[in-house]
This record gives sequence, C-alpha cells and structure tokens, in this order.
Amino acid sequence: MLRQWLETQVLPSFAERVLAVDTAVARQCASLHVSDPRSDRDALIAATAMVHGMTVVTRNVDDFKPTGVNILNPWVYGS
Repeated sequence: MLRQWLETQVLPSFAERVLAVDTAVARQCASLHVSDPRSDRDALIAATAMVHGMTVVTRNVDDFKPTGVNILNPWVYGS
C-alpha cells in the first residue's frame, strides 16, 4: 500500500523536482567537514543547495550554519 502511494502519488507529483546526489554534491558534502556524524543528512542537503545555487529554507538554522550554505528561516521575521 505504501509503495503504491509512493509510485502513483508522490513520485509523479515531484517529477523533475528531485535533485540527485551526484558526484558534485558528494564532493561538496565531503568538503564540509561536518563534525557530528548525525548531521550527514543536513550536510547532504546543504551540499545539494550549494551545488545548485539554492537556499535552504528551515527553522533548524543552527545545524546548517556551520556549512556556510545560504539559509532562510521562514519563522523569523526579516531573516
């Protein structure tokens, strides 16, 4: 049931909008030197944004600050 939902609803809805973890993203991620291994996912998100010239939109600003990625906190006025 979950797989069917993924295949029929989620993937078609996000077609052409999912960014792959390619060689450029992997290299950028490796260069971030994230000290906390629990932050691997955040490092991949930050690296993907950096490679594609994007901004990470999150309330979880503290985990992304050390990466140097552009951040927008939509919960803070004027951020």
